[in-house]
Amino acid sequence: MSPTRLAAAGWGVGLHVTLTALGAGPLGIDQPLAYLIPAALAVLGPRTSGRAGPRDAIRPAPAGPERAHRGNRLPRWVQLACEAAGWYVFAAVGEPGLSGVGGPGLSTWLAAALGAVTAIAAITVLTRRGLSARPAARRRRRVACGLVVAPLAVALAVTAARHHHTVLLAAWTGVSLLMLVVAVVTLTRGQYGWQLPERVHHVDLTDIAPPRHRVSLIVPAREEPVLGRTLTQILAGDYPESLVEIVVMVSHDEVDRATREIAEQIARRHPNVRVVAPEGSRRSKPLSLEDARQHCTGDLVGIVDAESLIAPGLLTYVNTLASRQPDVGIFQGGVQLMNVRGPDRADQATGRDGAGAAGPRAVLRRLDTDASWWRARNCLEYYIWFMSRLRFQARARFIPLGGNTVFIRRDVLDRLGGWDVACLTEDCDLGVRASVAGVRTIVFYHPELTTREETPESLTKLVVQRTRWMMGFLQVLFKGDWRLLPGARQRLMAAEMLAMPLFQAVAGVLLPVSLVLTLFLTAPTGLVIVFWLPMGATVMAVFTEQAAFREFADAYDLDVGRWDSVRLVLSAPLYQLALSVAAVRAAGRLLRGRLEWEKTSHSGAHHGVGRVSLEGVS
Repeated sequence: MSPTRLAAAGWGVGLHVTLTALGAGPLGIDQPLAYLIPAALAVLGPRTSGRAGPRDAIRPAPAGPERAHRGNRLPRWVQLACEAAGWYVFAAVGEPGLSGVGGPGLSTWLAAALGAVTAIAAITVLTRRGLSARPAARRRRRVACGLVVAPLAVALAVTAARHHHTVLLAAWTGVSLLMLVVAVVTLTRGQYGWQLPERVHHVDLTDIAPPRHRVSLIVPAREEPVLGRTLTQILAGDYPESLVEIVVMVSHDEVDRATREIAEQIARRHPNVRVVAPEGSRRSKPLSLEDARQHCTGDLVGIVDAESLIAPGLLTYVNTLASRQPDVGIFQGGVQLMNVRGPDRADQATGRDGAGAAGPRAVLRRLDTDASWWRARNCLEYYIWFMSRLRFQARARFIPLGGNTVFIRRDVLDRLGGWDVACLTEDCDLGVRASVAGVRTIVFYHPELTTREETPESLTKLVVQRTRWMMGFLQVLFKGDWRLLPGARQRLMAAEMLAMPLFQAVAGVLLPVSLVLTLFLTAPTGLVIVFWLPMGATVMAVFTEQAAFREFADAYDLDVGRWDSVRLVLSAPLYQLALSVAAVRAAGRLLRGRLEWEKTSHSGAHHGVGRVSLEGVS
């Protein structure tokens, strides 16, 4: 064994013994359980716990420019079996514990040392021997590891049943602490753009470079009656038309005939507009983007959604960034939802789609489609995300890109291999791969450069939209490209962000349980305080959002009053419940393999809403 590996093993044994002694001593945890806590940490973080074998022992570095995988070298279920073997040694030679086996009276630290040495020795032997990748060998290993871990699982189940109240307290304490961490992280990252404004990129609309870069704009459209207004808005911008190429992606089928005719009519009047209509029944936004990439000839490739209203000076400013900062490969602009209220009362009075009818169905429809409580929160969510959160992600060098108003140098896009057509969030996937490749990204936000969009037509459509996004995040999580990020902090951040739908799904399922346990579970005063801490952090976040909401309204000259602010506070738990429903639905659809694209329809509700303030945020 090399000195480096020996030192790592020594560190692993020392850390395991220290944590075990701390748990069994001052913390008063049962000895076998005190040993299992650092064992579980060793499975989750083998390198930190001195358990990882040689980097290339099991999974050699791939050929070419790809980085070697930085994760553990043994499958986690094999590591779990090794740690279980170490626990058996600890239980056999230490104090009587879960297994009921009495030891010769050795002290806790010596028993923990013997168990940790056993686990590390087993891991070392397996990494030196190497593991066959053949399916039959993998199946045999899984069976063997299951037999090794089974007695430990049975012992833990028996002990948990015997001390169910203590187990429930411990489990709910862990859940509460996890929810507290998530709430605090969400709050601090959401306030990043306001904490130290000098850290973020500030927009200077007076320092403009002469037009130089040719921009290819991809406009994917599917059943979009508002496409004509979008293309007209793009063509009315102040960037030279000779340097703008618009590639409109529509479908060749009869369903998309009206949208295709709108695009072709505009293309006949403007030679820089090209309409591409691939054949085939399978259509989605990532597939349209990848098809359009083959037709783009500009230095910069941008994406504009079919319902978007882009700012007249957007392309000019992107050209300025690309000219002044040649080391930046991706430029992410701001996208802002605008309609903070539902349809006008006059529209409702016409009986549109049954809105004027009476009865339970009409009431449900008004709550789903015409209500405003969730629209204001949806608009604020976008404002905080693009104004602050994405700026934090760009500085941290891990950024899930937005799917609209993002501009990529064409050579960078080609080097990354374009978009993954099988991913429901192709923008997030491209951002992860760009972060892995070290591509620098700038995020800029200014009301005069913001692309305006509308909220979904109803609360049900919002849940459907978020379901697709959450499924895409989970796809990217399971795809695993984020594991190749160069820093441990980046990988931890990526895992936390991409796994957030799982947390939201679990939170949605546990919500009724949490209300009962928090109010009726008998626990010490300190634990009760811990149970209520996540609620305190959430309340703090809700009230700090008021300042952001007021700034958003002032920047876009929106007519909002006190009732809007009150409604924003009261709607916070209901909005989170809607997101939890979307997360549960996403997990269910993903488990059933239902990966079809669910489109979000648009009606143009954001047209004519608000006015750009000349003194907006930068």
